[in-house]
Amino acid sequence: MTTSSSPSPNLDQPDAWLYDRSVLGWILNPNLNKQLPFLYKIFSLYCKTYFQITGKTYLRGGRELFRFLSSIFYKLAPDQFLELQLAGYKVFLDPIDMRLFQVVNELASQDTDTRVLAKLLSEGDTFLDVGANHGSFAIVASKLVGANGFVLAVEPQPRLAQALERSLTANALCKFQIHNLAVGNTDGEIELLVPLGTSGSAGIFPEHSATHQYKTFKVPLRRFDDLVDWQKFNGRVLLKLDVEGSECAFLSGASKMITTLKPTLIIEVHPTSLKAAGATGDKLKELLQSLGYTRYAELDDCDRTFPLEELNTDIQRNVAMMMT
Repeated sequence: MTTSSSPSPNLDQPDAWLYDRSVLGWILNPNLNKQLPFLYKIFSLYCKTYFQITGKTYLRGGRELFRFLSSIFYKLAPDQFLELQLAGYKVFLDPIDMRLFQVVNELASQDTDTRVLAKLLSEGDTFLDVGANHGSFAIVASKLVGANGFVLAVEPQPRLAQALERSLTANALCKFQIHNLAVGNTDGEIELLVPLGTSGSAGIFPEHSATHQYKTFKVPLRRFDDLVDWQKFNGRVLLKLDVEGSECAFLSGASKMITTLKPTLIIEVHPTSLKAAGATGDKLKELLQSLGYTRYAELDDCDRTFPLEELNTDIQRNVAMMMT
């Protein structure tokens, strides 16, 4: 593993959004706060004091304090995960990944994109989480599809894959698989770039994932069509894709599964990562159309669909894609 860096102002860091009060608010909840180890309670006390005294919504000094405290925790217990009991879920979190705070929001809040799963999944369905991270979507789906359903998650970062396995073991009503590798349009090995502080921006394109301090490691690369026995997937298939610029590569490597099973697709539209990959929004739309997708919907209103060619790919967000 190697480490590289590129200095820039704190607010320009890719993890800056994680230090907003809207992300950190749950840490002030007494029922959740009491479950945290001592070092993280120090961080929560700093959050509470800072927000109360200043009235500001951005936590100055939070990045430095979190990295300091989490590094101590990791040195004392390198194999330990943070374990939180939420309303309806038990979740395991990587203690040195600041994105853990947003993971709790994704599982505990009704205002995040995971809420759309209840509309798109039923008992006995299959959910595919490609680029799972801590697995918020997979964890929610593992209850929605019931005992006869199936969840498959792909996550190349080993620590996150381990955390997700523990979370699914604790929550899933269905059978599940976790693949700790990357998926694309060929088989081999790639170098994964993971920005320090936010695992959610990890990818293979330096212009997106290596603009600030980051770490690298090698991971296996497989074509999805060859990775799993997708012909045996149960019920309807819902595919969530969040791979930081590698969307076109994944779709090409999963084309047989997609054209045969015609899954509804939740995909992150990310103009910055597309540009870093040498792709464009138009190229992505053309590929989706060649696979059979014709309509899209915004996640906050999945009942209203629009022609795929009208999709604005200049705005970063998750959208749903449908075939007719």
